Parts: sequence; structure tokens; C-alpha cells
Amino acid sequence: MQSFPIATLTRFFRRWRGWGRGLRVGVVAFGVVASPMGLRIAAGEDSQPYTIRRQDQVWWLYSPQAQPFFSRGVCCVIPGAAKPSYDPENPEYAAWRYYATDTNWAATAVQRLQAWGFTTAGGWSDARLLRRVPGMRLGLTPVLHIGSTAGAPWWDMWDAQIVQRMDDLARTQILAVRDDPRLIGYYSDNELGWWNATLFKMTLEQAPASGQRQRLIKLLRQHYHDDWTALLRDFDAENAAGWKALNRRGMLFLRPGGEGIQVMRKFLGLLADRYYQLTHDLIRKYDPRGLVLGDRYQSFYYPEVARACERYVDAVSSNLNASWNDGTWARFYLATLHELTHKPIFVSEYYMAAAANRSGNQNSQGIFPVAPDQRQRARAAARTLAGLAQLPYVIGADWFQYFDEPRHGRADGENYNFGLVDIQDQPYEELVSALSAVAVNRLKAAATPTRLEVSGGVPPAPASPWDEFAPMTALKGWDRERGFVPPVTEAPLADLYLCWTPQAIYLGLYAMDIIEDAYYRDRSLPKIDRPLWCVQINGQEEVRARLGAGREALVSQADVPVRNLSGLNLNTRNIAIMEISAAKLGKTQFRVGDVVALNVTLATHCRAYRMGWQGNYTLAQ
Repeated sequence: MQSFPIATLTRFFRRWRGWGRGLRVGVVAFGVVASPMGLRIAAGEDSQPYTIRRQDQVWWLYSPQAQPFFSRGVCCVIPGAAKPSYDPENPEYAAWRYYATDTNWAATAVQRLQAWGFTTAGGWSDARLLRRVPGMRLGLTPVLHIGSTAGAPWWDMWDAQIVQRMDDLARTQILAVRDDPRLIGYYSDNELGWWNATLFKMTLEQAPASGQRQRLIKLLRQHYHDDWTALLRDFDAENAAGWKALNRRGMLFLRPGGEGIQVMRKFLGLLADRYYQLTHDLIRKYDPRGLVLGDRYQSFYYPEVARACERYVDAVSSNLNASWNDGTWARFYLATLHELTHKPIFVSEYYMAAAANRSGNQNSQGIFPVAPDQRQRARAAARTLAGLAQLPYVIGADWFQYFDEPRHGRADGENYNFGLVDIQDQPYEELVSALSAVAVNRLKAAATPTRLEVSGGVPPAPASPWDEFAPMTALKGWDRERGFVPPVTEAPLADLYLCWTPQAIYLGLYAMDIIEDAYYRDRSLPKIDRPLWCVQINGQEEVRARLGAGREALVSQADVPVRNLSGLNLNTRNIAIMEISAAKLGKTQFRVGDVVALNVTLATHCRAYRMGWQGNYTLAQ
């Protein structure tokens, strides 16, 4: 992902994953779904709403006919570029090139989706066209964009005009679809991001009369007990010499080494609660039955935001960027999201591209999973879908998207082979066959498989643990199932993996940390606030490594190699490998049966979150 300029709201709003040339939004920005159990759902039938229930610790989406199913969907089922906007120098999907009418295109799209076993055409699909197709058995999941279009949560969410704008957007879109029995529910927004430093800064830039700004100042005064000196231990004040001045104007930046991040996170939770309350109440105002599906997190989330949504959503939603290009992802991501919210999860986007593709996509603008060829792409995509169906708290997953992105990139530059079909409207047969073959309902109904972890024995390291040390491939060759180290803290934001050779113990870290340069006046992350990874083995001297912010790792012991992949702003991954030699631990070499006593901690940026791993683990064959 790419960094972003704080002052440019337009870029924030255009990070909607479905935004592209020729994409139809507004009332048609929702998808449709084929009934998974052979059910027939037609407009005009007398039916009950879709519901969510939990049976034997497994969450299910239920159809109006009271049948449980796993929703399998596709985003952006639309005709593509219109004739006036088509650019032959940047070829893209355009239905008019292959179909006499849009109606003909829609009939083919519906027939394909239903034949391929999909049950939901997800966000930004052209429901106006799809709903006209005879025999269309698909349900609806609109993306309303009622927050981002009105400026929430960036602008004053207590401003009556902004709230009215959100109300107008909700009313127009919801009334157009709420009586259709195929309606599943509503996504309030897509990929708001919830960038903490940016929201804090933009709130302080608002006028003194802003309800959002006033609530921030009140929170700061409460947190610091009206002690300005205490605030200055955590913040660097600009254009404000005290509380009275800050009431009118001024900016606050984090002071290196302070604890200001804690009150900033409190404010983030306050804003999230207001946003979810507003969007919930507006959806319920115009539709008391449709499910409230959340705002589709951008493959990362803040715990404070996730916790805030619990009271207001029927399901929490998140887009899922696979951690590796084999279609797997870090365990903590969905597990912690469910632990924080106690809600079922809709995976509102997942995807996989291939370097070899017929549309000419270079897959270069962004950090998304790319397999070498279509066969491996199909295998990886099916692995993702099957893995999601086996999680007891995941009730649906939508593939992004129906067709490939433009050859040289859509309006924001993203240029990926994400399609079920290419830009010539030809299906990728290996992909659709592999996805169709995944028996999602059977997998979900089966007992959740017990996943392996390191207590069964530390697995041997791959031939070269450092190989392919890049996003989407670092740690890929490790045995991340048997080498997974269970955390001892609740709701972790990282996974830890362990492996060994006779010469060394290797530790692999895959963490999520959202570090914005806007926290600091000089936009530079100081060493003291960088994430801190501490490792102690067999009671020996602790190794301390400063990670993050796209910088080289700083290690307390020069003879301990550590490599780190990380970044700022939208690059929220923090991946690291540490090698601790046998000699370092006073041994000639390690052998099968040796016991490793492990004590590991990770403190994220500014010590906002802390997590740990401990235990005694035996080296295995």
C-alpha cells in the first residue's frame, strides 16, 4: 500500500477499493446473491429477512427460508467502461465491446456467477441491471458510503449539516432497495482507515465551535486532570501556551518517549463510537430489517475502533489482504478481530493476482498477493476461500473483483490481475473452477479443524530461512503451522513463529502496526517510539530490536542478525526475522530433543499495545 498526504481528503475517499473508471456508484453500488442451497428468491415473494445465528459455536448466515449458508460473493459486477470514457491506450473491461446491450451482458454475468456457485455479487455491483435478469437468485449487499461521502469521521460528526447529509445519503439508497427480499444487509462505508494521527490533527484544525474538537479538548483535560504541564510531558504544543489558548486554536504533536498515544487512542474510540451509532441509527431509521455489516476495514484495524463497533453492527466486515502469495494469512488478524468485537465476520474482499495474465496487468502499484501463474493463482485463491469457510466466525467472503483492472492501472494507478474474467471478457477457467470446487457449506458445517502449533515440537527451518525476504514471500517457506507460538496475551496484533537448525534458532514475527508520520512535528519517527521486539531464550541475555517505520533494525547485540520489513502510513505490516546461534546460547549445536525456554515480547509504536509469548518447546524432527 502507499503512503498518503494528510491534507488531501480526496485521496482518502478515493481509496475505496471499488473506485475506478466506469464504476457505477450510488443507488446501484451493491451486489446480488445466488441462493446457496438451491433456493429460489425472487422479488415480490413473501419472505423474511436474512438473519445471523450461532449454532454450536459456529456462526451462520440464514436465508429468508431459514436455511444456513456461507455467502460466497464477487465485487464489482458491472459492465465496465462506457464508450465515451474508454481509452484504447489503456485497455480495460468494457461490456459494449462484446455485447449488443447491457441487458445481454447482465444475463451472461448472472448465468456465469450462478453456474460458478457464487452466492453474492458484492460491493459496487450494478444491481439495476442484474435484478432485471430472469431467474436471478442473488441477494443484495449495498455499500452506502454514508460516512465518507459526507466527510465522516474526518469532519465534525456532531455538526447537524453533516448528520443531515448522512441521513440524505442513507435515505436515498436504502429506500431504493430495502423492500427487495433479496437484500442481505448494508455496508455503511468502505476502507475508512481510521488513521489516528490524521483524525487527531484534522479535529484540532476544526473551528472552536466544532463539537468534535470540543470533545477532544474535554477528553484531554479529563485525561490530564487539567494539568497543562502533564500534557506537555506527552505532547509538543504548537500555537498554544495553555488550555485557554488550545480551546481556540493550536496543534499537538507526540513528544518522543511520552504516553500521548494512549489518549489519542481513547479519542479514536470516542469517534468510532459516534460513527457506528450514527450509521446504525440511520440504517435502522429507513430499514429495521436489513443486516448492519460494518464499514469494511482496509486489511488493518485499530482495536479501539473494532471494540466500538460491537454495539452497533450485526457483523463486522474487513477486506483481507493475504499475508503470503500462497493464499494464507497471519492467524491473529481475523481471530483477534472476532475476539475484540464478539461478532461474526464478513470478509468483504479477498483476492489473488498472477504475474502471467491475459490482460497485461503488471501488478506493480501496491502490495497485493501475486502468484507466478494462473494455476498457482487458482490454488492460492481456493486455499483462502477454504480457510475462511473453516473459521467458525466467518459467515461470508467476497472475491475482488469480476474483471481485471485496466492494463496500465485504474484512476488511482492500481493495475492488478484480480478478475474472474480478463478485460476481453474471457473467464480464467482455472480460477473459477478452483473456487467453484470449494464446498464452503460443507466445510463450515464440519468440525473446525484443530490447528497445529509449536507445543507439538519446534519444526526444522527451511534450507534458507532468509529466502525471498520481501512482502508476500518473507516467512513463506517456514512451517508456519507447526512453528506457530501461541500468545500468552489476549487479542494479539502479531504472530510469532519458531524453527531451528543445528546451528541456530530462528524467530519470525508478523505484526500489524499503523505508524503515521503525522504524529510528529518533523514527521520523523524517533528511535524511542519505534516498535520494540525483545527475545530471551534459556534465560540468557535479552536481545532487544527496534523495528518499524521502514528503517533498518537496531539490535542491542551486534552478533544477532535481524532483518525487518516495515513502513509508514498505509504500509501496516511489520515483518522480522531473528537468528540466535547455538554458540550464543552456550551450545556447540542444537539437537532433536533439546528444550528451548522462550520469553518474547513486542511493544508496538509508542508502546500502544503489548503482547507476549512464553513457553518451553522441544526441538523436533
